[in-house]
Parts: sequence; C-alpha cells; structure tokens
Amino acid sequence: MKKFLSLILAIVLVVGLLVPAVSAETGEAETKALATWTGGTSVTNNGESDVLKNITMTMKDSSDGLNIYDSLGFTTTTEHGNYSAQPWYGNSFNADTTYGYMEFTAKTTGYENLEIKTILGNNGKAPLSYAVSVSADGGKTWTKAEGTLTAPSGKVNTLDKATTSSVKLPAAATNQESVIVRIAQADKNTHGKGNDAAGNLYVYEIALTGTVKGEDKPTEHETFDFAFLTTSDLHGQIYATDYSAGYEKSGTGSTGLTRIATYIKQMREKYGDNLFVSDIGDTIQGAPLTYYYAFNKPDVDDPAMKAFRTIGYDVWVVGNHEFNYGLTILNRQLDYLTSEGSGKESQVNVHMANYLDAAAREADSTSWKTWKGYAPYEIKDFNGVKVAIIGFGNPNIAKWDIPENRAGIYFAGIYETYKHYETEMLEKADMIVVISHSGVDSEAVSGDSSEDSVKYLVEHTNSIDFVFSGHEHGETVLTAQNLDGKTIPIVQPNTKAKAIGQVIVTYDKTDKKVVKVDAQNIGMANQPVDTELAEILKPYEETTWKDYMLQVIGKATGDYPAAKLGEAPSAFMDLVNKVQILGAYDNTGKNTPDDPTDDTPAMLSISAPLTAGSRENLISKGDIHLGDMFSLYRFENWFYQIKMTGKEVRTWLECSGTMIKADGSVTDLTYYDVIYGEGFSYTLDYAKPEGSRVVKMTYNGKAVTDDQEFTVVVNNYRYNGGGGYVDYLNSNGCSFTPNDPARIIYSTQFDMLNGEDEGQARTLLIRYIEKETAGKNEGIKPEITSTWKIIASSDKFAGKTVILHSNDVHGAIDGYAYMAGLKEEYEAAGANVIVVDAGDYSQGTVYVSVSKGADAITMMNAAGYDVVTLGNHEFDYGYDQIVSNMKAFNGKVLCANVLKDGKSIYDGHTIVEKGGVKIGFFGLETPEASTKANPALIKGLEFPAAEKLYEIAKNEVAALKAEGADIIVCLAHLGVDNESEPNRSYDLYQNVEGIDFIIDGHSHTVMTAGKDGQPIQSTGTAFANVGLIEIDNATKKITANSLIKVDDTTPKDGEVAALAKKIKAGIDAAYGEVFAKTEVELNGAKDPGNRTQETNLGDLITDSMLWKIKQSAADLNIAEENIVAITNGGGIRATIEAGDITKKDVNTVLPFGNTLSIIKITGTELLEVLEASTFCTPEAIGGFPQVSGIEFTVDTTKGYDQGDEYPGTTYFAPKTINRVTIKTVGGKDFDPAATYTIATNDFMASGGDTYYRFVNATANYDLGIPMDEVVMDYITTVLNGTVAADKYGEPAGRIHVLVS
Repeated sequence: MKKFLSLILAIVLVVGLLVPAVSAETGEAETKALATWTGGTSVTNNGESDVLKNITMTMKDSSDGLNIYDSLGFTTTTEHGNYSAQPWYGNSFNADTTYGYMEFTAKTTGYENLEIKTILGNNGKAPLSYAVSVSADGGKTWTKAEGTLTAPSGKVNTLDKATTSSVKLPAAATNQESVIVRIAQADKNTHGKGNDAAGNLYVYEIALTGTVKGEDKPTEHETFDFAFLTTSDLHGQIYATDYSAGYEKSGTGSTGLTRIATYIKQMREKYGDNLFVSDIGDTIQGAPLTYYYAFNKPDVDDPAMKAFRTIGYDVWVVGNHEFNYGLTILNRQLDYLTSEGSGKESQVNVHMANYLDAAAREADSTSWKTWKGYAPYEIKDFNGVKVAIIGFGNPNIAKWDIPENRAGIYFAGIYETYKHYETEMLEKADMIVVISHSGVDSEAVSGDSSEDSVKYLVEHTNSIDFVFSGHEHGETVLTAQNLDGKTIPIVQPNTKAKAIGQVIVTYDKTDKKVVKVDAQNIGMANQPVDTELAEILKPYEETTWKDYMLQVIGKATGDYPAAKLGEAPSAFMDLVNKVQILGAYDNTGKNTPDDPTDDTPAMLSISAPLTAGSRENLISKGDIHLGDMFSLYRFENWFYQIKMTGKEVRTWLECSGTMIKADGSVTDLTYYDVIYGEGFSYTLDYAKPEGSRVVKMTYNGKAVTDDQEFTVVVNNYRYNGGGGYVDYLNSNGCSFTPNDPARIIYSTQFDMLNGEDEGQARTLLIRYIEKETAGKNEGIKPEITSTWKIIASSDKFAGKTVILHSNDVHGAIDGYAYMAGLKEEYEAAGANVIVVDAGDYSQGTVYVSVSKGADAITMMNAAGYDVVTLGNHEFDYGYDQIVSNMKAFNGKVLCANVLKDGKSIYDGHTIVEKGGVKIGFFGLETPEASTKANPALIKGLEFPAAEKLYEIAKNEVAALKAEGADIIVCLAHLGVDNESEPNRSYDLYQNVEGIDFIIDGHSHTVMTAGKDGQPIQSTGTAFANVGLIEIDNATKKITANSLIKVDDTTPKDGEVAALAKKIKAGIDAAYGEVFAKTEVELNGAKDPGNRTQETNLGDLITDSMLWKIKQSAADLNIAEENIVAITNGGGIRATIEAGDITKKDVNTVLPFGNTLSIIKITGTELLEVLEASTFCTPEAIGGFPQVSGIEFTVDTTKGYDQGDEYPGTTYFAPKTINRVTIKTVGGKDFDPAATYTIATNDFMASGGDTYYRFVNATANYDLGIPMDEVVMDYITTVLNGTVAADKYGEPAGRIHVLVS
C-alpha cells in the first residue's frame, strides 16, 4: 500500500500571528491580513477591502497528481483539510525536483510588504525548514523568498508548543491580481530513510499579511533584537547519553548539553554580543558523569563547569541540589567556573543575590554582603540598552541539606532581596531580568521563604520585564500579572537538557522602548551534537563508564559478604527475603480493590541463596550496578503469598536441613531454603538425624505450634513443586498440593501483567534498591535481622565451664539477645555456662527507666542470668524499688557492702557448682553510691569505703574458702577511674588476698587485665562486648579470659530479641511522639562535655529550671534576681541530635526520675558548693555544675585546698575558696552575705554528688515536678517548640574554666 504524508490544518484565529498594528495617530501604515487558511477551500476574511474572496490550497503529488483526502480517506470537511501527497525527500533529495508541497493563490492588488506567517507542528519525522516561492504568471517563472519557515524538531502536536515563523515575500508578489504562493521542503533534513519516509507536518495557522500600498510611510524607527538563552535543571545531562541504554549508546542520547551547544552557537552567530547565556542551577547532581567527577576526581576540572566555560555561558545560578555534595565540592566547582578564562574557556559569573555571608549578617542584621562576595547582579549592555540581570538561589536550602553542606550562608528571601536592589537597578538599567532557581507552582505566604516564590515576586513588583525560572522542571512559558496589570513572561526551561528557554527582545531605539518580548521554550531533542564540545568531554565520559560502575542503580552503605552464605544469617539473604515480603502483597490496594485480605505483608518469606561464587562480597559498599542483579538473582521467578501451618513450616525446614553436610556446609544452595520473618527464629542441629534437626522454632518469643497459621512468601518454582519441598511435605505428614489456588493470598503476577515485569524477582530487587537510594536516602544498609542458626551439638567445650559476663548495660536491652545466643552456642558445644552481671542495668535508656528498672530484670531473666550484683544506678529509684525489682529476678543477687541496720541488704556471696567445680561469687557496690544516688531515697543505708570495704571483702573471701570454693570471683561495681580511689578494683585486688578474678563495672572500661596485669576484666558498656572466662573442670583453674565483640555476626536468640522489640515498641509508642525540634545538636557528652565544662544542653536544662521557679517566685516569696539554677553534669546522660525531639529523647537525657527542688543558702555557701563541685576540674567529675542565672570562673591553675571529708560521702570540703570566683548572680554583682535561692534537683538537694552543703540549707523542699517535664514545658512554652541555633547554638558563656 502506498504511504501518504498528511498535513493537518486546524481552524484557528490569525490574531496571534500578527505583529501589533502601529498606531493610526502617527500616520504609519497598518498591517492587515489578506487571507487566513481555515481548511477545505474556504477563507477567513480579516481585511477591510481588496481582500481575496476565495483561496485555493492544493497538495501537489508529482507522480499521481492532486490527491485530496480527509483523515478517513474521503472528501474534505469544513473543519480541517487533511491532504496527502507523496513523501518528503529522503536520501534521494534533489533541490531541483519538486515532490510534495503546499500552495495557494491570492490577490494582492493594492498591497505591499507582503509576509507569510505560519504556526507549525511536527510528528518528529517531517522536515524542519521550508522554502517559499511566488509566481505572478501562473507558475511559469518563480521567485524564491529569502529565509525559510521552520517546524519544530521532535514530536510537537499541540498548538501551545508549535513553532511560529515568518518569511517576507519578494517584490514580485506585490500588487498582483493573482499570485501563487508555494511552500516546499527547503533542503535535505534528517527525518527518515529513503524516498518512502513519511512525516506529518501539523499546520495550525497560515496567514498572508501586508500593508495598503500608497499609505504614508511610517516614521523610520531604529529597532534591533537581542537574545537571552537559559538552561536549567540539567541534572548532570551534560553529555548526550541515556545512561540506561548502555555504554554502546554513549553520546547518542536525544538530549544533552553537547546538543544544546549547537543551538547556542547558531544563536551566537546570529546575535553576536547581543546574546546572553545563563544556567539557573541543579546542574551537577543527577547523572553518573557529574557525580563521579564531583566525588572521585577532585584534581580534575569539573565537566559541567568546563562545558559552561567552553560554550561561553555568562552566568550560573546555583541550584538546591548543588549543596547535596557538600561545600568542598561546590566551592571547588565555583572557583573553577569563575576563574579567569584561558584558551577556549571563558570566565563565568555567579549571581545569587539572596545568598548572604552568614557571619556578616549575624554581626549586622542589615548587612547584604553576599556569600563569597559574588555580585548580586550585573548590567549587560546590548547596543546601548542596559539590562540588569539579577540571580536568585532557592532560599530553602536550610530545610533540605545538613548544616555542614551550607555552612557560612544566610539564605534571604527572594522578594526582600529584590526590593533591596530594585531602586539601584532601575537607576542603572533600562530593563530588569530575573534568573532564579525557584519555581512558580506554589503560592508564597510571606513572599520570602516560599520554595516557589517567583510568581509572588512578579505580582508584587512592577519593574521586572521577564523571568527565567528553574527548580520545578516546568516545560512551558507561563505568565503573571505585575502590580500594573502588565503580563510578564516566566520561562521554564524544562530539565535534563530537553529544552532551552529563549527570550528575543525587539527594542525600539528611537522611542527607547521594548517593542516585543518573544518568550518560548525551544526543544533541544535531537539537535546535532556540537562535535567540538563532545570531543572535549569525551574523555570524561569514557572514564565515567569504565571506572565508575556502569549503570549505577543505587548504593550500599556496607558490604554484603558472600562468605558462608546459607550457613548463617546474612545481610544478603535478609535483603532478598525482605524485598519478597514487601513485593508480595497489594501495597497500593489497586490490584485487587475488592479483596482487602492481600493488603498486608506476609509474616514469613522463603528463599534460597541463589548465588555464591568466588566474590568476597555479593554487593560491595558503594554503588550497585544494574548488571549485578543478574548475578544476584539468576531466575525470572515471581512470588506468591500463601497460607501455611506451623507444622508445614517446620517440615519445610526439615527438608532444608537434609541438605546440610557433616561439616556444616550445604550441598547445593539452589535447593537449600532459609526462612525469614520478623520475630521468627529457628535452630537446625545437623548433628541430629534427618527429620529431627529443627530443635527450636519460635515466633515472637513463643514456640511455634503445629496448628499455628502463617502467611508466607514463596517463589513460583518452589510452590509448583520445584526443589522437592512439596514432595517432602507430603511424605512427612502434611497435605500440600502444588500451586494450590486455595492457599494463594496474592501473586506478583498481577504486577508483572500490569507493569512490565514489575513483579519479577530482579525487578523487585532493583526497585527496592532504587527506593532506598532515592532522595536523601543513603542506600541499602547491610543488616542481619534473622536469628536462625545452624549448630552441631558437640563436645568442643566438654569438660569446661564458661562464665559469660556483662556490666554497665544501662538499658541497652537489645544486647540480652546476644548474651542468650552465646549461652546457647557454648552449651551446644558442651560447656557449662554461668551468666553474671556487675551492675548498672536498671538505668540509662527510656526502655528501662520508665519501668524503674523492672524491664531490665525481665530481660535478664529471659537471657538466663544466674548471678548479679548491684550498681550505683540501681539505687536511682530508691531502696524500695530495688527490693521490688529483685524479687522478680530468677537468679541470685549479691551485695556485701551495702548495709541496713548494720547488715548487708543482700547475701554477700554464693557458690555455683558446674561440672564439679565450685565457683564462689561475691558482690561489691561502689561507695560512691552514697552520693551518686538520691540521699533521700537511700536513707538508712550505709556504703562502707576504703579500709572498711577491704575488710568486708576479706570476710567474703574467707567465707567462700570455708565453704569449699575452688575459684573465687568478685562482681565488683567499683571501676578503675582515679576519681574513685581508694575504692577501685585496683585497690581491692591490692588489699585483699584470695581473689582469683574480678569482673569489674562502673567506669565503663574495656579491658582484659588491669594496668599491672591484675586479673580484672570489664566489657565497657551497653553490650559493646561480652566477657568470657574459661575454666578447666579437671584442674579447677581459670585457663583463659577474653572479650567477645558484639556485632551482626554474634549469635542471637530470637525469643529474647522479640521480647526486647516488644518492650521497645511499647515505649516508643508512648514516648516517641515528636513535641519539638532543635536546630542544633544538644551536647550530652561526658568528657569533654557536661562533666568538664559548660554545654548548650546544660544551659537549656538549667534555663528550664530557672524559668519554672521564677513562675512561682511571687508565691514562694523569692526575689527573682537572686535565683540560681544548678544541676550536676553527671545527671545529663545523652545528646539530642539536631532535628525532631521526642519525650523519649528528653527522658534519655534525664532518666533518673528526679524532681525540681528549691533550697536557700548564703553567697558564702554558694561559693563553697561551686568550689567543691569543681575540685578536680579540668578532670571530669559528675558533680560539675551546669548553671543558669550566674556567671563564675574556675581557675584550674590553682590547687584545691582540701579540708575535712563531708560526712557519709567520699568527697571533701574546701578549707578555703581558692579556685572559684563568682562574677554575677541574676545580672547583679555577687554578694557573699546575700541569701540566694537555688533551683536544683532532688538528688542534689539531698546532698548528692559534691553537694553536701545543700542538706543543711535554711530552706529545702521538693516541688515534685519531674525534671524532664520541666524541660519539655520550657521548650514548648518559652521556645515555641524550637530550640533555636541563635540561642543554643553555643554555650552561653556562664562558666569560665581557666587552664594553664
């Protein structure tokens, strides 16, 4: 069948094509429309007289004559003419041969200055340029007009994107009774192959215009054009490459700056110096080429900046995504971009008028000093017409990027910045142009901080002539009305080099005014590549492909090792199973809208480790390639979510267990399945007979029953019977039909049918990786959450007893699962296991503090602890709470040196016999508990220290020996810090004989031996390690001790992990709600930090305390100026990161449940308190004061004049005030004789830490208001929910510590 070319001509008004008529008052000739094409054979009469009454439009086919068709092949209609002719010229183009063309006949009598105007579209294959010829003698001779009519490149099939062009007709067409106008292809264009190529040219408007001959000539006006070209949101699309198409297609992509460069060159040839070229940001982020060079080639010129300099850009405006990579990279690019030109490269200016120097702005709120000193605008002279071009960056960077990536920049509003410079620019320039990385889609509330505030800017000013707007990837030319009602064009140059924004200004120098502003987006798809720029950039492109992980689809934050895949939980298998669960349900609710049963993710997922090989890592840290997916998952599987019973799941695992060889390796990973699920755990013992190797299987901490129901994801191959699992189930007491539709809840085939293999395994994996890498996400993170294990019960540790120990857990309840897992592992290897702890387990995180330590005991019971001693933080909630908590403990509590009525509150020692070895334990508490716990809560308790402590320990050792202990171990919550001398574990071991080993706590030290080789071991804190002591049962001697580092490879007990998760979930639900935010990190560190110096968090807490007391000052008869707030630095337990603040965050900082108290002391006593609480400064001390309402100095170059020991404490009063001087209280000079009111916590008011002097204050009473509530109330009420950087960015300067 013969192919035909269709020209579709739509009925439109010609008004949009006409140049505005010149005013009749000047006597100038007026342009009139002679004829307008309307389709069919009719014509619209737009003139007043002498206008052609009929117009003939024909399509000429040289081989077949005239063929007239509508869209269905019939006669034409009045609505459109659909004319077909032989195809456009192909490779056989011959300028002298005429094929298809358009022509019409018109009467031009009485008219001159004739012009043809068209609006054309294109289906992407039609020619781009058309010659116009005229004949006044019936076609015998033809005169060709200068210039051509143009059609757009690419597919343009709507009027709003069509191309307007015009050609002046030669004089031969003037004042003729009949003139034929012919429009034909101008030259050979790339639009197809061969002579049979087809292309649709969409003709929206054709108009013939002219002026009445003989009318007065218009006044000679001198006009000229100048042009602006702007790109935006290139997002790395510098080289013309589609990075998803593969290396072979490099440089052949339809868009890229290398293509735009061609158009810019053409425009520069036309306009010369009257061309201004700019880019308005988001240039370097978004493609492998620019990303690679930004991060990996700091010593090489950036390719995007090089392209700008080579093309000859005038200005760059930084986009918001430029900050994503940090200021080091951005500054490097800016410095190169703005450096002096050399060779083919020219210097490019940078304008961001609203990006100010933050330091200057902070020093002077009226400062408009710009960041890096960049000029806010420039004046461009176009043949004497001065145009101010002002650039704006997006003002919302602080909302999107971390502080480090925007340090030193103050982001002012666009509107306020423009108004600052408006008068100045008007005085200097004839026109003002705005180029801004800010869109128009959103309305601004204030006009200053809206992300998309360009529309607001235009509507609230009357001095802007036009705007180039980036950021929101707009594709069209929009408009807004200014204050004077004038329509202002806003050009949005699209994204990824798909288009370039263009404004042609026609300026009348005679009248000194703008005649016309022609604003449009010019499509850049399939523009010829600028070979010069492409050659310059090609080495960059080649290096990117070869060196930078071809076709990057995402990132991994760590390695996914291949070692022992299938033999132990792995990050890779957990990733695969997690993806299967997330993919195998109707997560949108759209696939099966009438079936809500498939809207929930499955509980479990079954998958085989389908890959292994020799690679060290299946996925290495960093970028992930698309090609990797084919090696990670070899098959085109899809997935079912199905129903299974507990028995079926267990039997499935038994089948998998048959593939474990005698050495613990797996016969064939393709057929060996692992089962994953949150809260699901199992143990396979391959030393057991086949069919009975599942020795443990739990869900959420409870043993799975045979009739328990599960939802499970399995691939189609397995469900159809592949791998022998279905047969195994049916052979071992189950009834399982392959591909049973009754079991199916959901199938990812839905997604494959609706989304081009979206439900296929590799695609699901790709989508997940892309999602986890998109936006601000850092990439997939290798995590091992599975708790299954393969063991072989053996006698490796037969004949040995193992002590596993912890200390200073401080609420890190996840760690108990590791302790339980290690216990199980050593027991499976034949060891006798004892689990012990050296104290401080009841406090430290909200997960234990909320229950006042009770949940810590719950976790220790679950992990199987046998013996514990008390730490000082067990006393934070009072003696009565200890008694209540320890009643629930399943093991033995030891504490020999805490006395009540002269007797220890718990047994001092016990003997645990394992494997014939009697291991004696005794427990000691730090005497510092007397001052580190709230004295009011431990009244009546004694904490013997030094010699008295040693004497108690000697008695315990003697008692254990008398009872036949073979080995004596002390659980000592004493620590080894110098500030604890003489009550340290070092001091204990030196002064007490007969101790074989000390398991130490309190100082959070990580050690396997003392400083002089003493047998002292401590794990640090929060389960950083688990301590191990090995005992040979035969010799009854300790043979080894070490620390086991806790990480993802550490055995983990699923039941205990599930219990911890349940406790945390309950706390998170109650305490996880965000109630405020902080713009800065609030420093909760110890040393250096709250125990050595003033901190911003200390300021915040004490400001809260001071504010709360001042609220009630009148009722309490207190002078506000005489109030001082003091809290101990040791009571501040955690940092609050910048961002959202939850109640949990505040509770973690202040976990002790302390309440706000008031005391009254003299100025002299206040001096003593501060002197005593800083006695060892600059060394850390828990009593270091964080303060509000006072300013004082500690001179650490002077010694502490030690006096008598405070009664019942380990601290000493000062003989003289030698180190501390108080400058002011409440802003007034300090008066030693005055009475001051101290807002403090109940712990300190009772004499805790170094604050013994508070006990005998003239007034001392507890308000009963929890400290965490005081802080939260202050933040929400006084700070309006935001801890601002300007107030708490740095410590306030209340405490001055002088050091030598």
